[in-house]
Amino acid sequence: MTNQINYLDLCSGIGGFRVAINNLSDLKINFKCILSADIKKDAIDTYNLNFKENNKKVDIYDINPSDIESFQLLCAGFPCQPFSSAGQKKAFTDKRGGLIFKIIEICKYHKPEYILLENVYNLINLENGKYINEIKLLFENIGYFVNYKKLNSCDFGCPQSRERVYILCCKNKNINLNEIETLPKKKLKDVIDSSIFESDIDEKFIKKLLKIHEKKSIFGFKINDKRGGENNIHSWDIDYNGYLENEEKILLNQILLERRKKHWADKKQIKWMDGMPLTFEEIKTFNKNSNLKFMLDNLVDKKYLRLEKPKDLIGGKRIFKESSEIGYNICKGKLSFPISKILDPNSISPTLTATDSHKLGIIIKNKTIRKLTVNEIKKICGFPDTFIIPPHVNYYDLFGNMVTPPVIEKILRLIFQS
Repeated sequence: MTNQINYLDLCSGIGGFRVAINNLSDLKINFKCILSADIKKDAIDTYNLNFKENNKKVDIYDINPSDIESFQLLCAGFPCQPFSSAGQKKAFTDKRGGLIFKIIEICKYHKPEYILLENVYNLINLENGKYINEIKLLFENIGYFVNYKKLNSCDFGCPQSRERVYILCCKNKNINLNEIETLPKKKLKDVIDSSIFESDIDEKFIKKLLKIHEKKSIFGFKINDKRGGENNIHSWDIDYNGYLENEEKILLNQILLERRKKHWADKKQIKWMDGMPLTFEEIKTFNKNSNLKFMLDNLVDKKYLRLEKPKDLIGGKRIFKESSEIGYNICKGKLSFPISKILDPNSISPTLTATDSHKLGIIIKNKTIRKLTVNEIKKICGFPDTFIIPPHVNYYDLFGNMVTPPVIEKILRLIFQS
């Protein structure tokens, strides 16, 4: 094997692939990055700071394969949104999802020895495997052995459940990803700094949660006004918007359950959805309290409920049905509170995402609740302590979109040591 490996770092993000490659110095291979590209300025700024480069923001669609010098390895964490279960699943019809075709164009032109791609695990299941099989076939058609596997970062020393699909294409050998070595597992308590008490969370909110925590542990509890079983705290459980009588809390719990029942959708002649507003007359069918109207008005005034018309599904979008009656609906959702979940130090973090990783809270010595620090997030994602985050960037967003270096490193070791 050659001692020189030129590689491309496409959709590079903050540099998860490159951190992993830099950890391979013991292999006595000279890895040289000849092209780094990402369209997000904060990501490129972070990348440049850590790898002492001056890359500009680049749209990969604008790259001409003939302008790239010869290389042996292509790495890309191509955009996950088109395939994510949280998105609209537009897949290849989304410009970002179509980037896979640009990557294939580059690989067809240069025929590198190895291609390593990362994406959300939903890519495997989407439309019964249609898209992952199409990607596999496209690379096989240009001369590659293709293997893919779902791996979880928690099996590689990261205290985070982050399932992703890794696609490995090799030109001259068929590498079995089932042979990859894992690492000892870590828990959040292994990375949380319990000496940091500073918090930007509302003090009254903290006190309300800690009061519950005194009576029973709320580690792992979610905080949102949705169904969630015993491990869920609603706004009315802590009088978040003001004190409520027990009867009002019972009413809110009833509405929470009733607003998802299909017979209401049939009555309103809309496509069923979980979270439909209910009219006063509809609520009267399951709550017989003589003060019902007064309670509903009070809950609207205190913003536990809101008045709105139901939505119908039209052209793939939820649109208010203007011909329908106004009803009462729960105000708050998953991201309406200062934090949406209390992490369990004896467990691991849920998948960090760009939209809600800033809503994860940790209890420090039963005295306060704060969000994760940037150093804690680095460790949860498998980045070294020396990795620098510029002060102007949203690090929650950046780490919600990165690839975890320990997983990449183990795959690369499988490639270059097999």
